[in-house]
Amino acid sequence: MKSGRRSAFTLIELLVVIAIIAVLIGLLVPAVQKVREAANRAACENNLKQIGTALHNHAGTRGYFPSAYVTPTGSTTPVPGWGWGTAILPYVEQDNLFNQLNPNLLVNNGTAFGTGNPAQPNALTQTKLTVYRCASDPGPDLNSQRYNHGTSNYRAVAGSDTVYPPQWAERQDKGGIMFQNSRITFQGIKDGTSNTLLVGECTFDLTATPVRWGAIWAGMTGFDSVTSSPGYGARVSDVMWWVDANSAQINGSSPQAFSSKHPGGAFFAFGDGSVRFARENTDPNQTIWLAGRSDGVVVTPDF
Repeated sequence: MKSGRRSAFTLIELLVVIAIIAVLIGLLVPAVQKVREAANRAACENNLKQIGTALHNHAGTRGYFPSAYVTPTGSTTPVPGWGWGTAILPYVEQDNLFNQLNPNLLVNNGTAFGTGNPAQPNALTQTKLTVYRCASDPGPDLNSQRYNHGTSNYRAVAGSDTVYPPQWAERQDKGGIMFQNSRITFQGIKDGTSNTLLVGECTFDLTATPVRWGAIWAGMTGFDSVTSSPGYGARVSDVMWWVDANSAQINGSSPQAFSSKHPGGAFFAFGDGSVRFARENTDPNQTIWLAGRSDGVVVTPDF
């Protein structure tokens, strides 16, 4: 008597099962990627909230927001200087690192960080700090375009400029909250802290068009005389950038444009400590006005 049981799948049944699994994977992968990006986006926003709070704590303790970078006074040429990312280390639970870097150099406006001009890295300035990295940016921990100091995805908004590229000058004030050797107080932000940009995102991606060079947290590395190098000249984009006609568009065509790997825009921290998402299609003029602390133009951010 013949058994009614089948011993194996037919080829057609196997192909159907494989097709179903492929469809399920096709549906699952985008969902997983979407969940991962949502988590990365939340982490990035939280980083900027921590940074904004730290900048406020610095202002509350010292009486002013930290400089974008600090150098000896009277410098007639670009020299290296400790950055705002170093200044707020005690306020982002990095007291030990701050002390090892020697805070007196920062407080007393003394010798610039690193050795040489441009400043060379050491084990301390190469420290990976999660609070300065956007989880959506897969860039390396050491910024190869900035002498291999520790990479940062956040840069100070130093104001606005109609000239591209902006020209370096001693303690140049383009209207932002943080610039070289600045000491801007809350009272000095005439347009209101909720209407003034403080820090924005920047990505590291050498495969992008245009390439993105990211930033570093330790400081401004100084002067680069190699004309073929990114950021030839004063490397102020290590820690800050002015919003100009070429970089005012979020994720725009300028290598120095504020940018992110989040779909559709980038996060900014404002002077009041709030964090908002600027869409790619935001009017560039709005970004330019928001970069100024006391230009008399108060706008409602379309962020």
